[in-house]
Amino acid sequence: MYTLVSAALWVVGKALAPVADGLLEAWGATKNLGLNIEALRMELLLVKATLELAASKQICGQAMEELLGKLRDSAQSAEDLLDELDYFRIHDELHGTCDAADHHAKGGVHDFAFNARHTAEAVGKKVSCCAWPRARQRSNVNSSLDPKANQESGSHVSSSSEPKANQEVSGCIPKLGKILPCSSSPNVRDEHSGQPTLTLCGAPQRETPMLGFNRVDVSEKMKLIVEQLQPVRKEVTKILQCCDHMAVLDITRNRPITSGQSIEPKLYGRDHIMDTIIHDMIKGKYHSKDLTVLPVVGPGGLGKTTLIQHIYKNQEVQNHFQVVIWVCVSLNFSLNKLLEEIKACIPRVEGEIDGRPEELIEQRLKSKRFLLVLDDMWEISNEDDWKRLLLPLKASQQKGSIILLTTRFPAIAKMVETQSHIELKGLESKEFRKLFLAFVFGDEPIINDHSFLLETGNKIMEKLKGSPLAAKTVGKLLRKGLNLSHWIKVLESKEWDKQTSVNDIMPALKLSYDYLPYQQQQCFSSAALFPEDHKYRTIELINLWIGLDILQPVGQNQTLEDIGLSNLSDLVAHGFFKKEETYGHYIMHDLLHDLALKVASHECLIVHHSNVGSIEIYPSIYHLVIIVNVDDTMSREIFKSQLRKLKTRLKVKRLHTLMLFGEMDESFANILGDFFKEANALRVLHLDNMPYSGETMLHDLPTLVHLRYVCLGTKYGREMHLPLPISRFYHLKILDLGSWYHILDLPKDLNNLAALRHFYTRSDNLHSHIHNVGKLKLLQELKVFRVNKESEGFEPSQLEHLTELRELGIYNLENIRTKEEAARAKLIEKNYLESLTLCWDGKGSNTEPRVEAAILESLQPHRYLQKLCIKGHKCPSCPTWLGTELVVEVLQSLHLSGVSWEYLPPLGKMWDLRKLVLENIAALKDFVIEQCFWRLIKLELVDMGSFEKWVPSQDTHHMFPLLQTLHIRNCPKLLELPFSNHTVCPSGQDWSTDWFPKLQELVIIRCPELLLVARIPWTKTLRYANIRDVKLLGVLEYNSQSCHLVNVTGKDEMHNLDQVLAFNKLAGLESMVLKRCPPLEWKQLVMLTSLKKLVFDSADALVGPLGVECDVEWQHPVERLDVQESCGASGKELTKLLTHLPRLSMLCIINCENITQLAVGVDLERTTSAASEVEQHKDEDGLLLFLANLSDSLRELRIRNCPEVALLDPPFNFFPALQSLERLQIFGSPKILPAGSPSCCCFPSSLQELDLWDVQGMGTLEPLSNLTSLTKLRLGNCRKDLRCKGLGPLLTARGKLRDLIVIGSPRFFAGWDPNPRRVQLQDELGQGQKLQQLGSFKLSTDDHMGLLAAPICSFLSYSLTHLRLSDNDKIERFTMEQEDALHLLTSLQRLDFGSFSKLQSLPAGLHKFTNLKKLGVMSCPGVRSLPKDGLPKSLQELDVSRCDNAELIQQCRGLVGTIPKIKLQPRD
Repeated sequence: MYTLVSAALWVVGKALAPVADGLLEAWGATKNLGLNIEALRMELLLVKATLELAASKQICGQAMEELLGKLRDSAQSAEDLLDELDYFRIHDELHGTCDAADHHAKGGVHDFAFNARHTAEAVGKKVSCCAWPRARQRSNVNSSLDPKANQESGSHVSSSSEPKANQEVSGCIPKLGKILPCSSSPNVRDEHSGQPTLTLCGAPQRETPMLGFNRVDVSEKMKLIVEQLQPVRKEVTKILQCCDHMAVLDITRNRPITSGQSIEPKLYGRDHIMDTIIHDMIKGKYHSKDLTVLPVVGPGGLGKTTLIQHIYKNQEVQNHFQVVIWVCVSLNFSLNKLLEEIKACIPRVEGEIDGRPEELIEQRLKSKRFLLVLDDMWEISNEDDWKRLLLPLKASQQKGSIILLTTRFPAIAKMVETQSHIELKGLESKEFRKLFLAFVFGDEPIINDHSFLLETGNKIMEKLKGSPLAAKTVGKLLRKGLNLSHWIKVLESKEWDKQTSVNDIMPALKLSYDYLPYQQQQCFSSAALFPEDHKYRTIELINLWIGLDILQPVGQNQTLEDIGLSNLSDLVAHGFFKKEETYGHYIMHDLLHDLALKVASHECLIVHHSNVGSIEIYPSIYHLVIIVNVDDTMSREIFKSQLRKLKTRLKVKRLHTLMLFGEMDESFANILGDFFKEANALRVLHLDNMPYSGETMLHDLPTLVHLRYVCLGTKYGREMHLPLPISRFYHLKILDLGSWYHILDLPKDLNNLAALRHFYTRSDNLHSHIHNVGKLKLLQELKVFRVNKESEGFEPSQLEHLTELRELGIYNLENIRTKEEAARAKLIEKNYLESLTLCWDGKGSNTEPRVEAAILESLQPHRYLQKLCIKGHKCPSCPTWLGTELVVEVLQSLHLSGVSWEYLPPLGKMWDLRKLVLENIAALKDFVIEQCFWRLIKLELVDMGSFEKWVPSQDTHHMFPLLQTLHIRNCPKLLELPFSNHTVCPSGQDWSTDWFPKLQELVIIRCPELLLVARIPWTKTLRYANIRDVKLLGVLEYNSQSCHLVNVTGKDEMHNLDQVLAFNKLAGLESMVLKRCPPLEWKQLVMLTSLKKLVFDSADALVGPLGVECDVEWQHPVERLDVQESCGASGKELTKLLTHLPRLSMLCIINCENITQLAVGVDLERTTSAASEVEQHKDEDGLLLFLANLSDSLRELRIRNCPEVALLDPPFNFFPALQSLERLQIFGSPKILPAGSPSCCCFPSSLQELDLWDVQGMGTLEPLSNLTSLTKLRLGNCRKDLRCKGLGPLLTARGKLRDLIVIGSPRFFAGWDPNPRRVQLQDELGQGQKLQQLGSFKLSTDDHMGLLAAPICSFLSYSLTHLRLSDNDKIERFTMEQEDALHLLTSLQRLDFGSFSKLQSLPAGLHKFTNLKKLGVMSCPGVRSLPKDGLPKSLQELDVSRCDNAELIQQCRGLVGTIPKIKLQPRD
């Protein structure tokens, strides 16, 4: 009942808002309308008083709920009506019209005619039974604009653009263009319809009709609302007189009191946490401390209490602590009550003296080690009470006492913890499954009869996200019926949401919700308007709350945004949202999202394809969310059909919110257009992925007089003009076009939106197009304002009254000539301003330096500014408010660019400075550092042409103690970094922390004179470094985060890697790439104990002399070795290195001309003798010997562009000896297989992937017939006469081949008949065993002539799912025989035609492929159309790229809406 009363109070408060300041009453102060407004205001005040009284009474019952609902509904009608009336008040103020006034401005006969018109309209509506002048008046508006319609109705339309008196007494409102011009653009007429249109943002658009106003009708509706409110309010008042005052609300009164005894005999999935806590209490880190407070935090239902109960009852714990105490705190944190309960749990001691509870506790625990559990803590009245609770507990002289505390709220945990709290999350899937099945089936094993339920059970478990209480709730539900239909019903309807027992999941979670104030309850429930797993942004949530008028200011200095941030922080503190620190967004647990859906279900309707036909729709729905999450054509069509039916079941005219997620096609837009025609009460409109037809769709909207928040977006690449007449939405507070592409212009009268607070755009520069921006007095961001005194509406004085600004950028300041002009911006009075940019055009100013200095002095901001950027100021000194008389001393960010100042401001005095950017300051040669930058986190120095060195004071140490990011770019004269004489230390010395002890990111680019004295990494904190074009180095990249790597490209002057790398601090390095570097020395390599990948590129040598003593004595864990472009590296040198890499699993040899022969050795012990045998061969240095120890470790071998490399003749039997090899790539090495290779198997049977390109040794695939594990085979330009003989075994039941590419062998399939081979294989498999091809098979080839033969296609008919035919410059059409053969491939799901330069048409009969999902036509310029007999209905994606045939493209565009995804890409 509390929620119902609060909801009604909230609506009444909103209804009273338009009349709060007296403007609306003054505007309507006539003998009719003014009295009605006052009467309605008074009645609303009485209703508010009644509801406030109800909030203090004990009320209950369904009848009272219905009465409160009636009050809320009538108050909602009052809000709508007064809001519309306020809309017309604003309209009259803006345009000087009197259509919403009581008297005509001209008086006399005009007064009579004007009132007659209002009365006639009211009578006309009564006759026509129209309740409120919306839709029917829109038809009147249209008829007034249409000459033919006016002729038919007998009304006269003047050819003049100015209306005449006889127009004003007609049955229609005056011409829309006069009442409310949408923009300054002229009216034009649509060529086809003859309807008037207007040009908005560069595109002709139809005028959107405006809501008509009739004073008599408004008066009658106000009277009607008062008549509806009065009797209900009076009856409620009578009832309340008989009700008792309500006691303090206790939402946990039905919640069971917990104890140390658990009803769950077994603890699932928390063993590790429990064991860790017990160990730390008994033997570990808490054992020797005075008193430890350890909170356990998590949402309801995650098992916090159960975990602590099992710890509490553990025998070791009971033996360790002399006193164990369990107290269930629950909602009310009463210090006296808690002390009493704790005292009662502690045994008396001999000789204790009676006193207060805290005194007795102190006496009893003085010599005891104790464990105190405070379970289910919801609040702490104040921090002092918590400290008072701890005082007697800290009196214990024994070490190791513990307070274990459970709470749902992270804020409480942070307040009380002495050790970092433990945050419980959902159980891991394996443990959760055990728990879930235990609740369903008990301890009995799952029998086969029930195993069919597990697939549905798995889907249910996914939705429960590891919550133990949810598993218990759902387990009880599923146990009632161990049949599939019952389980599916539970899954699809989320039956667990409907359970009401206090021990079920939703009631447990709802306790936290009930604990919130009503405003925060609304904020939380609004999260239901976003899809599950949505990543919430701060501004996204707060803007929605503002748009729904949820946020109500309670003080003069509080803004809506401040209130929103406070509410969001509270919701995080209460565990409803969790902030992801990395990206700054918020996430919500799925069960909490389900709770939001549940508490909002009577007002919010969330529809998607799976529920749109069956969802229950309440008459009180105000918010509609449509989630488009279907891909296949049939499901989309069903979804659209159900959406059309939904409109007949839903009261669209009551909607306050309409949000759509997912991608709309054109037909979706038409359906939404029908919704919009009736959605007159919308406050929030969120469409962030509109189709092309969205322009037309939105122009069919009525005038949305209530609109507060609009978010519109288009898919990237769609050129769309802003379709809405946005300047009409006088109540609009937020306009979000951050995802809107290609906006060309803004309407000139955008300044009509006096309530606008936020205007988000993709381009900041769009802000500079707002004409007369000074009228938007509530605007908080004006990122670009260009001073242009020659153009009215862009003078500095426009900024004078924008006192709410948080962010401001003033550009073209060279156009201000005097300090008086600058002072008119009144920056010093903008007390909320956080970020300020002041920019002079880089081309220079004609203003004298003295005057320009005075102008900057006059642009002084207030003292609490946080971010300041000054660009292009050409005076020799900075302003006094930034220099000698520093005013903005709390600056957090300072950016100076292109200024001509001879000296920098006193940066050290800006004690809170976090970010400093110095850019293009020509006069700066030395960076003088006089004081420590205590809080500086980021420093950037860019384009500093004269900057040479840093000049610290004599006694400077720890100058940048918190600096995390240092960027230096384009400083050609810079010689050194400030740590040159401070951080260099011997290799064995500890890390230096003098200057940059916290540095995490270092970027230095194009500083050719800079010599890095400190070696990477010089601090333990360094995570990323990108150094380019400095002395010694072309590139040095370092990353210690996701993959710990170093990438070094050296210069000629580098002689040793020790000059740039601190190898003794790189023990954790996993990947190293060395390009044009000196050889890696063995003593350096052995220090890289974690190295997994090593790459040598363009090196004359790989590793320096190893020394005789190191030949066999050390081994390295490198798993991947790449040697490329290494002209000086010999096979002998590489062989030597391989002897020390026993774990090597991948070897890549690329562009190594000196390696000419490959052979396999014996084993590590016989290396010497094997090498001696090899010496007999003429090319000793060119021989790469694979020792036998690599046979077990090497999994992948790549040999590319080694034109001379060849295998030695037997006894060196190379590939088969590599018995663990799984992937082999040979590119551009034609001699590696000798010509006329035998048909016997020459590759290891372990191969899974084989790539052979430009390898000439094979004539057939028979050498591959033993590769039964092969899944991918790619053959390119191997031989023109290469044939597929031997392919059959790879495709049949013995083989695993799933992906085959054959290019450059034009007769590969020619004449192949797999049938004889099939008979032979059938005999081999045995009688009665059916030959089959397993799984799906993908094939890409340029031999379409050989492939498209009936025997081959028949053989592949059941397995070939993906086929690409490509690279043919001769074929113009497929023959009938080829088309017939193609039709045999009935399993095709994807078919691509690529690079057929002369192909004129696609094969006929493509519609016969009933399984085809994707069709691609790429680089086929001769194809002019799709097949005449159409495409298959199963098609989901059509990709036509680089064909450039206009007829074909147009035909494909005509299929939009019938195929879910169509991609049309022109040639580059």
